[in-house]
Amino acid sequence: MRISLRPLPGRPLGPGEKAVAVLACLLLIAGVVTLVTVPDWGGKDACPRGVQRVEGACMGISAGEFHHDPGLTPLLRRLAEQNADAADEGAQGSEGRDARQRRRVALTMPFSSDETSAVPLDLLRHGLAGALAAQRAANARSGPKLELLLADLGKDMKSWEPVVRTLGTLPGDGPPLIATVGLPSSTSASRQTIEALADRGIPSIGPVITSSDMNAGRYFFKTSPSNEHFTDALRRHLDAAEDSRRGFLVLDERAEDTYSRDLEKRVLAAFGDRYELKRNSASYVGTRGDEAGTPNLFRIPVLDICASKSDTVFYAGRDEDLPALVERLTEARCGYGRPLRIVKVGIGMPPQLTGETVTKRMHKAGIRLVNAAAYDPAWQRDSDAAPPGFDSFRSWFERTTKGIDLGDEPLDDGYAAMYHDAVRAVAEASGLAYEDTSAAAEGKENGRPSAERVRKDVHNKLLNLNPDSRGGESGCDPCIEGAAGTYGFNPRTSPDLWPVCKSVHIVEHPEPEGGGKRPEEPYRTYGKSFSGKCPPGP
Repeated sequence: MRISLRPLPGRPLGPGEKAVAVLACLLLIAGVVTLVTVPDWGGKDACPRGVQRVEGACMGISAGEFHHDPGLTPLLRRLAEQNADAADEGAQGSEGRDARQRRRVALTMPFSSDETSAVPLDLLRHGLAGALAAQRAANARSGPKLELLLADLGKDMKSWEPVVRTLGTLPGDGPPLIATVGLPSSTSASRQTIEALADRGIPSIGPVITSSDMNAGRYFFKTSPSNEHFTDALRRHLDAAEDSRRGFLVLDERAEDTYSRDLEKRVLAAFGDRYELKRNSASYVGTRGDEAGTPNLFRIPVLDICASKSDTVFYAGRDEDLPALVERLTEARCGYGRPLRIVKVGIGMPPQLTGETVTKRMHKAGIRLVNAAAYDPAWQRDSDAAPPGFDSFRSWFERTTKGIDLGDEPLDDGYAAMYHDAVRAVAEASGLAYEDTSAAAEGKENGRPSAERVRKDVHNKLLNLNPDSRGGESGCDPCIEGAAGTYGFNPRTSPDLWPVCKSVHIVEHPEPEGGGKRPEEPYRTYGKSFSGKCPPGP
C-alpha cells in the first residue's frame, strides 16, 4: 500500500496531520494494511466542499485542478486578500450582527485564454479588475460583506456542468451563495449555463451579454443593452445623418457564436431593406472558438465592398477581428472618392481600434467607426459628461489596481465598468435584503436564515431595483447608480430582465469635425414603453 500525505497547496502539514503521518508509518512498520485518511480538521485553513485554494484563499471552483493565466495572478492575490479581510471582519464580531454577515458571489467566467478561446485575456483581466473594485467598494460600507468565488468555466466556457453542480451544492453552514456574475461571451455554452443556474434557483448577471435571445426567465439579469437596443439606437442616429444609403454587411459565419448570429438578425431587420444588405453581404470565419478560422481573411469582403461602391459597412462580428478588416480597407482604398464608415455595436471602444497607427490609416483612407456602445471612453477625459456613478468607480478602480499592469487604456473596452456595475447590482440587492431581514428580526430570537432563503430575498430585491425617479431631480432609489449609467430592472417592462433606462451612446472614431450630429438625449432602453420616468444623466 502507498500512502500519500500532501499538504493543502500553500501550507505545510499541521500538527494533527503530522500525527496521522507518524501513525501511518507505525502501522506500516507493524505490517498492518490499513487505509489511513487525513481528516478535514476544520478551522481557517479548510476549504468548503468543492472549493479549491487559489493564491492562498478558498475561492476556486473548476472541473478539475484550478488553473489560471499568470497574467491574472496579481489581481487574484488582491482578491484573496479582500476575501480574507471580509472573513476576518466577520469573525471578529466588532460590529455585532452586521459583521457576522458574509455573502458569496461567484464569478462564472474563464480564467485562462489563448488565441482561439472564447474571450481574450485582456477582457478577462479588465472584467476581473472591475468586479474586484466593486467588491472593495461594497465591503467599505456597512452591511453584509461580499466574498468572490472563482467559478472557472474553462477557456472555451464548456466546462460549466461540474461548476454549476458545485455551486448548487455548496455547504449551507458557510456564507450563502447569493448570485453569479460573469459569462463574458454570448455562446451556446453560456445559454446552457444560465438555464442550469436558473433550474437551481441561482440568479445570474451577465455584465457584457448583448445577444437578444440570451434569456432564462426571471433569473438571468443583463446590465448591457441588447443587440436589438444597439441597432435601434443606430437606426435613430443614421436617420439623422446624411448618407447615400449604399450599404454592405460583413458577418462572422460561425454557427456556434450566438452573439454574431443574433447581431446579423438584428442588423438585417433594422437596415436590410434600406441598404439592400441581403444582396450586398459577405462572410468571414472569426478567430474564436472551435469553429475558428485563419486570422485576417477579409480579402473577398473588401473586394465586394469596393465593387458595390458602398459607403456604409455594417459589421456583425467580434471586436478582436475588426482591426484586420480596417487594415484591409485602408490598404484597398476603394477609389470612388467617398468616405467610408463602419457601423458596429460593442460594450466600449477597444484600444486596438483607436491606437495611433490605425487612426492615421483611417484618416488617410477616410474611414470612420460608428459604434453603438454601453460605455463611452470619452468619460475618462470629461467627467462632467459621465454618469453620476463614474467618478466613484474610477476612484475604486485606481485604488484596487494600483501597481498592477493592465495594459494600455484598460477602461476603454468597457469591461471593467460593466463587471463593476454587475457586482454593484448584487451588492445593492444584498444590502436591501439584509436591512429588511434585520428589521423583521428586531427583538426576536430567530435562527440564521438558510442559504436558499437569503438567495431568494436577494433575488427579489434584484427584481425590484426599479429605475423610476418618481419625479425626483437626482436619480432613483432603489436602483443601480453604476459606472456606465443609472438603471434598474422592471419585469413588467422587460420580462427578460434587460436593463431599463440604460443609455446607448454613439461613439465615433476618429471623431468628426465639430463632434458630429448627436441627439440632445441618448437613446434609453425601454424609454418609450417604461411607465415611469428614467433618471437624469447620460
